[in-house]
Amino acid sequence: MHRSTVTLPCVSPSRQRGHLAIAAAAASLPLLVLVVALAQRTWYPTGDLAQAELRMLAMPGEPPLLGAAGRIADEAGRQGNHPGPLMFWVTWPLYELLGGSSWAFSAATAIVNLIWLTVSIWLVSRFARPWVTGWYVAVALTMAGGFGLDALSQPWNPWVALFPFAVLVLTAVNALGGWRWAPVLGVAAASYAIQGHVGYAPVVLPVLAVAVAGPLWHRWRTGQGMSDGSTPSVVPILAAVGVGLVAWCGPLLDVIRNDPHNLDLLVANFSAPSEDPIGLGAGLRAVLQAAHPFGAWVWGGSEIEGSVLPGLALLLTWAAVAATVALRGVCRPLDRINVVLTVVLLAGVVAVSRVFGEVYLYVFRWVVVVVALVVFALGWGVASLLPRPLSKVLDGRGAAVVGLTMILILALVTSVRVVSQEIPYESSWRMEQRLAPAVAEGLDPEKRYLVEWEDRVYLGGLAFGLMLDLERRGFDVGGPPSAVAGIGRHRVRCDDDYDAVVTVVTGSLAIETWSRLAGAELLAETGPADPDFDAETTFAELRDALARAGRNWDPIQVEEAMTMLVLTDDLGPEVNRLASDLVAAGVPTAVFVQDPAPDRPPLEATPRTEACF
Repeated sequence: MHRSTVTLPCVSPSRQRGHLAIAAAAASLPLLVLVVALAQRTWYPTGDLAQAELRMLAMPGEPPLLGAAGRIADEAGRQGNHPGPLMFWVTWPLYELLGGSSWAFSAATAIVNLIWLTVSIWLVSRFARPWVTGWYVAVALTMAGGFGLDALSQPWNPWVALFPFAVLVLTAVNALGGWRWAPVLGVAAASYAIQGHVGYAPVVLPVLAVAVAGPLWHRWRTGQGMSDGSTPSVVPILAAVGVGLVAWCGPLLDVIRNDPHNLDLLVANFSAPSEDPIGLGAGLRAVLQAAHPFGAWVWGGSEIEGSVLPGLALLLTWAAVAATVALRGVCRPLDRINVVLTVVLLAGVVAVSRVFGEVYLYVFRWVVVVVALVVFALGWGVASLLPRPLSKVLDGRGAAVVGLTMILILALVTSVRVVSQEIPYESSWRMEQRLAPAVAEGLDPEKRYLVEWEDRVYLGGLAFGLMLDLERRGFDVGGPPSAVAGIGRHRVRCDDDYDAVVTVVTGSLAIETWSRLAGAELLAETGPADPDFDAETTFAELRDALARAGRNWDPIQVEEAMTMLVLTDDLGPEVNRLASDLVAAGVPTAVFVQDPAPDRPPLEATPRTEACF
């Protein structure tokens, strides 16, 4: 039986490195095409993406010390941030080089993703033959198609951690093979992933431990020096410590400077959650639903739904093939990747079981990378168990030509997939596109403005986009102390820091109220982008659907609950559909200015906004 399986070395011969270069170039194509395509489009970031670009505008004078604002809060309700600013620091030089526009931010994000993708391909080539590297490129291209324009180019913090996480997993595989520099790359990739989104921490830390300890374990197990040289193991460890200190200097400075600091808020958020965790059973179910072999990693999407059976079948098949490969001693690098994936899956189920509140796929989006790598390992394993004559074909020149041709075709298909997609949240950013220029025309560049919002639908997203546009135009603008996590400390406006107030108001009834308010001047107004959309009729249908669900709400209550109705279908799918239609079409929004600023109670300062002291 052993004679019928592959016994060829698993590591790529150096003479075939040319194939690696061609495959890596093909993998780069969709991202490069996307960068060019985005340059032809106009985009006005809103919400989290506007907050992210506000951080870019602040550099280099006010570099952010923390990551993006998150669904993080302490017992006092103070909003916290994700752990660190690497997604801003690393992207900013490219952002500046490309002109400092919103397109430049998207393009810089795509280029950084391209760098991480290229590193992941190189890591695979270190422990696998060319045909295996080509198979990984095919899987990575398929995964990139599933990511789409959104995850490949939008600077949203759960997205920017995806490719670094893949690099971390593959670094750990190399570490188990004795690569002495794995701790350095492991610390860099792990820091980038965790700082982008704290939800990566439970799965990243065990893999990082493998990346750091793997070379030492390999040396002890083999009783030999390191696999690729004689550099003392202490040198890479010291280098990894140095990389870690540089990567985490921002959060460390926050701890030193601020009280409470962001670490306090993170600890409070996870040590005393507002709701009970979903539990191990629900966590396992969510992971299995997301592990569909033809699910989110191929086609994208953000829903956690469907049967657990396809995901269970994939994982059981992978486990059976992995066990067979290990027992036959077919390929040690393949055994190593299966070990690391086992660690990730076990840690991942535990991590998801600790999620509290509503469970969204973005909270554990790392799972799509894991599924893609499971498919990669499964395909490699099946091919490794083929009879010798068939396995030899994979190493032939003809197979290489066919493989590279197929990769190029897949790269072209993926390019078409991503560039044909619209920039996400089209209704809100197109509303911003209509509002922002009109607002700028009505303001005085010599005055200081506080930007606020009365917005239960977009949760202030349009206000953050307006703040970004006005600051880019040279206006002195800022937000209230409660927005410090999203806009940064230097933009907080307190009672003596502004001359006038700009307020973004969402909802027809709220706009009517503001229109009658003394001292409030209407600067701009917009509604549904589609003139044929009948918002009034849809709103009436929504109220009727709510009444049938036992909620006899007046129009104001419906407007105030709109976001909740979009995010959950607890009141029935019809309610969810109608509310989603209204939000997607564009809820009426207006911008008012009060100049001079009205007399009112002082803005409430927080310990995190020293500008208010």
